Amino acid sequence: MTKNILRTAIATVIGIVVAFGLIWLAQYAGSEVSPDVYDPNSGEVLIPIGSTIALIVGWFIGTFGGSWFAMRISAGTGAGWIVAGAVIGAALYRAVTLADTWWIMALGVAVPLVAVWLAQQATATAVD
Repeated sequence: MTKNILRTAIATVIGIVVAFGLIWLAQYAGSEVSPDVYDPNSGEVLIPIGSTIALIVGWFIGTFGGSWFAMRISAGTGAGWIVAGAVIGAALYRAVTLADTWWIMALGVAVPLVAVWLAQQATATAVD
């Protein structure tokens, strides 16, 4: 019993690290393709749509990769759903602190949920 709990906890931590690493890579790529622009008149940083799309893609890829990895290591699905919860929490925190629109907040919840569900399906297929 303790062995399974420890395995799941380690898998969860590894999955979260993988997920946030992949999200960081997607954000880095997005900022290289379309960098943020500082508007001296208003004092705001204008974030182009390319960076926002890269972030949303990063949420999907990061959640899928981290959840899939966690589910494979733990031999269960719980660790993957915890990874998705961590990504959702970070996405909502980012959306609230930057005062994003409602659709970014909605995508911050929906995209990781779809990704973890697909990761669960992929894990089940890989096990069979």
